[in-house]
Amino acid sequence: MNNRVDLVEKITPWRESWKVHVKVVKLWYHKNPALDPSQNLLHMVLMDEKLHKIQATIRDQLILKFSVSLNEGDVYLMTHFTVVPNTALNRVTKHRFRLLFQYNTSVVSVVSPRIPHSGLCFASIDEIDQMTKEHNFLIDFVGIITGVRKERDVASYGKLVKAVVVEVFADGKRVQCNVFGNACDLLEYDKLQKYPRSPLVVLESFKIKVIKGGVILQNVINVSRLFINSDIPESVEFLSRFSVASYGFSRLVTNDLGYLVSKVDGDYFNPKEITNIQDLHSDNGIGGTTHVCVVMLLLSMRISTFVMLVVHVLNILWSSELHM
Repeated sequence: MNNRVDLVEKITPWRESWKVHVKVVKLWYHKNPALDPSQNLLHMVLMDEKLHKIQATIRDQLILKFSVSLNEGDVYLMTHFTVVPNTALNRVTKHRFRLLFQYNTSVVSVVSPRIPHSGLCFASIDEIDQMTKEHNFLIDFVGIITGVRKERDVASYGKLVKAVVVEVFADGKRVQCNVFGNACDLLEYDKLQKYPRSPLVVLESFKIKVIKGGVILQNVINVSRLFINSDIPESVEFLSRFSVASYGFSRLVTNDLGYLVSKVDGDYFNPKEITNIQDLHSDNGIGGTTHVCVVMLLLSMRISTFVMLVVHVLNILWSSELHM
């Protein structure tokens, strides 16, 4: 019996017999209204003990077979996948490839204390500020909420979705975050005003958007997540490193314009500095739902076929934008 376990960073498309010992650090379902609304995909981010991550996808026909065995936060021994280039429009990992589950993929739950990490990897506000073009990789970020402004609902595939603008403070700087959809429920004024001081927010898998004069963060519906005062080691480490008490944050209060604001060392959040969310909507792709047809072909392709065609299609794949 072969007990060898492969490292995630070593995975390439040239074979199917990969065996990985991984933690499911993120798990989400998605339908694409831009293509086939009935097509459901189950996505996940897998992380090994070296903290290397790779995205995996289960197509509609196989979801029932595997979904009952998969839980976010659990550790598994997984074998046999098809491996394809990771060419998504919004990529949740920086791995060059992603895994596609096949009918013969094996998933066995194991007990292991060796992967305690949450999988979050926070970008610094300086790294975000230095971006000069649209960033295809989604990032994690943590900071203190210092301003909240409700916006008019925006249209997405014929439906109106909630929209909220949040100002987040970290390391002496502020960044604007646009939040759409159900995530806005966590940013209701009455909920945020119950905290004795400005709450800490964790933004998971947010998109960096470059605008005139700076950058903003924006969620991708069904992919990004938002946590308020989450009890995870990474949040505790941020607060310890940040020395948050030294900044004198006040409780969030409503100002004359009806926005939630917090005072930081005597300086209130200025809502006039926020970019109008309606101006960004025309090209924001808030659902992150761009597809190319070659994706669906790859989902059912065996690795042998993939190897035969890789030379022919690779240029197309690397330039195409594969939806999450």
